Parts: sequence; structure tokens; C-alpha cells
Amino acid sequence: MTNNRKHIYIIQGTDDNVERFFKAMEILWGIKGLKIQKLKQKECDILSNLSDNQKKILNSARELGYYDYPRRITSEELSKLIGVNKDVTLENLRKAEKSIITKILTEN
Repeated sequence: MTNNRKHIYIIQGTDDNVERFFKAMEILWGIKGLKIQKLKQKECDILSNLSDNQKKILNSARELGYYDYPRRITSEELSKLIGVNKDVTLENLRKAEKSIITKILTEN
């Protein structure tokens, strides 16, 4: 706290690395009274509104090159590889994409 103002730092890393960073801030810059508060992944994750199936299919699509240009895999090939009906695969991808895009464009 400086001049009765709070400073908020968001740091991502392992527990050990984050603690070392905060200790270094105290030692190097004399910053005292630091508090560490863990954020739940769900609170800061853009994928938090997706179902488990949507996350699985979206991640598989990304890993297998569905979003590459040109595509390395078709929706039909993707659906066969993950063992899900093509229509269900496409429905889940579109719902996931819409959710992500909506969240990005409406968050301020």
C-alpha cells in the first residue's frame, strides 16, 4: 500500500515461483505487506462457460490442425478421430466459438 492506494499484481506461476517473486520484491524494493490471493482458474478463464465436451472437441480441433490455414484436417476426419458424430462435433465447435467470441467482445 502506497499513499493509501492498493496495487494489484497478477502473477502466474507455480506456488514456489510466485512466493520467490514476492520475497524478491520485499528484499529488492522494500515492498512490505504483500498478500497472495489465488484466483481460481474458472474465475479468469475464457473457457469457463464451455461444457467439458466443447472443451475436448475444441482442443482436439486445435491440436489436429482444424483451425490451421489451410486446414490440416476436415470436420469429418476430426469427428472420426475423436469418436463423435460429425453433426455433434460441428454443433459443439460452433457453440464453443460463439461463447468465446461473445465473451471477448462483450468484456470490458
